[in-house]
Amino acid sequence: MLKEYKTDQIRNIAILGHGSTGKSTLFDSILLMGKQIDRIGNPAQGTLTSDYDDEEKERQISIRSALGFVEMENVKINIIDTPGMSDFIGEARAATQAADTAVLLVDSVDGIQIETEKAWRYLKENKIPTLVFVNKMDKERASYEIIEKIRESLGSGVAPVSVPFGSADTLKGVVDLIEMKAKLPKADGKDVTTTEIPAEMKDLAEAERNKLVELAAEGDDALIEKFLDGGELTEEEIHRGLKNQLAEAKLVPVVFGSALKSIGVKTLLNMVKNFVPSPPAEKEFKGVNPNDESKEVLVKGYAPGAFSAVVWKTYIDQYAGRFNFVKVISGELLPDSEILNSTKNVKERPSKLYTMVGNKQFDVPKLNAGDIGVVVKLEKTATLDTLCDPKLPVKLSAIKVPQPLFSIAIESAKKGEEDKIGQVFARITDENPTISYIFNAETKQTVLSGMGEMQLNIILKTLKEKYKFDLLTHEPRVAYRETITKKAEAQYKHKKQSGGHGQYGEVYFRVWPLERGGGYEFKDSIVGGVVPKQYIPGVEKGVKDGMDEGVLAKFPVVDFAVELHFGSYHDVDSSEMSFRIAARNCLKKSLEAAGPILLEPVMEVDIHVDKDFMGDILNDITSRRGRVLGMGGGDDSGSGVSVVKAQVPLAEMLRYAIDLRAMTSGKATFEMKFSHYDPIGGKIAEKVIEERKKFFEEEANK
Repeated sequence: MLKEYKTDQIRNIAILGHGSTGKSTLFDSILLMGKQIDRIGNPAQGTLTSDYDDEEKERQISIRSALGFVEMENVKINIIDTPGMSDFIGEARAATQAADTAVLLVDSVDGIQIETEKAWRYLKENKIPTLVFVNKMDKERASYEIIEKIRESLGSGVAPVSVPFGSADTLKGVVDLIEMKAKLPKADGKDVTTTEIPAEMKDLAEAERNKLVELAAEGDDALIEKFLDGGELTEEEIHRGLKNQLAEAKLVPVVFGSALKSIGVKTLLNMVKNFVPSPPAEKEFKGVNPNDESKEVLVKGYAPGAFSAVVWKTYIDQYAGRFNFVKVISGELLPDSEILNSTKNVKERPSKLYTMVGNKQFDVPKLNAGDIGVVVKLEKTATLDTLCDPKLPVKLSAIKVPQPLFSIAIESAKKGEEDKIGQVFARITDENPTISYIFNAETKQTVLSGMGEMQLNIILKTLKEKYKFDLLTHEPRVAYRETITKKAEAQYKHKKQSGGHGQYGEVYFRVWPLERGGGYEFKDSIVGGVVPKQYIPGVEKGVKDGMDEGVLAKFPVVDFAVELHFGSYHDVDSSEMSFRIAARNCLKKSLEAAGPILLEPVMEVDIHVDKDFMGDILNDITSRRGRVLGMGGGDDSGSGVSVVKAQVPLAEMLRYAIDLRAMTSGKATFEMKFSHYDPIGGKIAEKVIEERKKFFEEEANK
């Protein structure tokens, strides 16, 4: 069993970067240097520690994030390896938030690529401390000159903390600018040999060391004053300055090396141990009281007190059960303690606590604030859930993941399997919150959504091969809306006599449009009791019934107000149901007279694209009836990657994940979320109405 580690003895890092930059190899190289494994794995042989899933071995890519750790001189370093493909960005984002620091991988020749740029923007926006590891310095055409491109892309805070000793096939090791020594890997890759700096490298090492010292001085007012006065900083002062700058995400240390050859990895580990901040004490996390979500609760993070934790990953093994990966926010988690899942309002009791190296478990005595670990066999707990002390309940939103981008409608080829399929998807969505599986009552389709075509194809393949489900897929229908464009009035009398008590209710409505996003308003303007008060709720229920199906194509009606201003009743025959029926029919007449139109959902889209494809992207957005809102990056940032911000109708984005990949040879990715509804008319509206009519005819004939 591992020993207990306190908060200040813990470092958490997530390895991020574009696909094929060597993240999983670096993960193995760190584990080798930390003596957790005996050799670095090979993706072609399926032996990488983090890629233990069968699908990952087959495709030779990371699909899930993976946890590992090493122990260095009384410090525990938790390492999370993350996927590089945009389809699996949810795993990477959750891991980044669970860790306190990122290690951003850059290919020594390819430099800053699309996913690297996206990761960097996210890290910068959220002020997450970041180190850069320039990998594959043993690659043909690799050169230290890549540092200038990295500086152009990532900004002035970029500072090498090592320089490569050789390059390409002559790469021997690195010169560590903190220790001012050369570090050469030993044959087994588990340690380094430390030597003096070669004469031919001294000038470069001293020049870069001076830049590093200057950046260190900027981390402390007293140090910058001393530096500007010509004083020489002590080693302790340099360390303090660098540590402060990194903690505030103002310094981006750069380590050069080759993960495959264990070059530069010891320097990276020393940087993590000595300069990366432990989970920052007293960091405030916002939450709510699960019993009254209007009440905000602030949790002092990474500090003693009541226990709270967030689940950043769930992995369900068909034999070993459910693994919940947690980040402890406050207090401590002990085995056999009763804890509350405040997200689902159920109590759970973890029997054992673990940490992991890939899929290998290691017992831990407890998890203190700031630590990352694994709880097994909790029955109800899933990704994004909060676990806490039952006596001090809190629901945290510390882990957030992107919204799905790509959807398909699915149905079982065999009737009667829907419930079984639903149970499988319940497990899948517990594991991955970027996947949703929802029946859309408006479109009468079950829709599977995720981050991209590959992610959904992997899920469908699993269902076919593992569970023997035969599924049919279709393009999802768009959930349109209806609204009105002008004021109108209508009257409707519901009168029915059929022996005994009859039915009677009469209402007069005025309707008018509200601004987009205004929803619905009901106004009761009855005077003199012409519609008694006990029937008003029936009127409003009738209006809500009528809102469910508009008059153009039976889409829900939004953004309008309705006023009940007159009516009549019968002493014997009137009832709440009579007025409900009258109101539903009166609303229909009102809407028909109020200039009804269709509304379509419009999405807010951020496209990260190589500048070479910028013209194609802009033309394509226009062809999709989109509107470009702005552009950023590109030549200004030096990375060659631009971000196009646009608004595009959802109907035009259903295949965008596939089309964008084809259009740019995979050199673009995008993120998308709902923005608003916009009116549509003319031939577009006519086509939507015709398709909707055809849909109802097909439903009636089933």
